[in-house]
Amino acid sequence: MARTWKWCLLVPFCLVTLLLSCSHPRVEEFEASIGRFAQDDMIRQFGYPQRLKKVPTGTEVWDYEFLAGNSRCVGYRVYFDEDRRSQRWEPRDCQTGAH
Repeated sequence: MARTWKWCLLVPFCLVTLLLSCSHPRVEEFEASIGRFAQDDMIRQFGYPQRLKKVPTGTEVWDYEFLAGNSRCVGYRVYFDEDRRSQRWEPRDCQTGAH
């Protein structure tokens, strides 16, 4: 009986963990999009950034945060050119947790 009770707790936990990992954009997909996607494409594919700012050159820098495996937060800073195309990214610490 105790064994059945443990399985009843373990199975839902595993399913929730699996669903959470599937419900957020894959990190590899995000990284591969940089250099190919413009700002509108980024919004359509990954949603709005958690933070954005304009730099003195007139371009924009966007910060994204995603949940990766094991509910680990992964942060990115994406740099855009004057034509609003993504140019490069760099890793960054998460500020508020992933959304």
